[in-house]
Amino acid sequence: MAILFVQHWGVMKNKEKEYEDFIMSTHMPVMEKLGLRVVGGFYVVVGAGPHIAAISTTENIEEFQKIVTSAEYTKLLEQLFPLIMNYSSRLYVSYGPIEVGRYDIQFGMWKFNQYFDIIPGKAEGYKKFVRDEFIPRMEHLGIKITNIWKAVIGSGPFILAEGSSPGLQDIAKAIDTDEYRTLMKELKSNYIMNFQSRIMAPTRRVELPYFIKSMTMGLKNLTT
Repeated sequence: MAILFVQHWGVMKNKEKEYEDFIMSTHMPVMEKLGLRVVGGFYVVVGAGPHIAAISTTENIEEFQKIVTSAEYTKLLEQLFPLIMNYSSRLYVSYGPIEVGRYDIQFGMWKFNQYFDIIPGKAEGYKKFVRDEFIPRMEHLGIKITNIWKAVIGSGPFILAEGSSPGLQDIAKAIDTDEYRTLMKELKSNYIMNFQSRIMAPTRRVELPYFIKSMTMGLKNLTT
């Protein structure tokens, strides 16, 4: 089962440089060492909530619980908290209908994430609509639905429809159409409530270390 751990925060005023250094030199390496594979870092460009979103994943919920209750993870948060504000986190599991195995970095992709709750008693109709209408019509608009997630730890809304697109202009073009407005009217009128959305830009912090690691491994292979 695919798992997504999403942490949100803002950066304390006058702590920006110290924060940047800590994220690159300590936070990301320790997360990886503990087994939380960092797969994304984003700025919230449009939408409510703290400015930063850090995305990581692990093999299963049991492994996640073991990591976040460890002394080393607790120490990492204690080092992070003086540099940030408005911290929150959610743990998501895959909710279907998309089949997701290993969740990997999506290089350079922007996110259009839609959050909502399912209206009580509408779950079956919602699942059919998402499978047959929502996912294909969003992709026709140019926003690929990477996965549908359900929060099992953290506050609501509890469903996350994770959308991916190459850039802000692509997202803006898609959502400023009658096709998108009609689709969302159908979804909201019949199946969901408490709707929110965010547009998020990649920070590139996650991608750069990945590229450096890949290049280093490639050079090692050439010299052996």
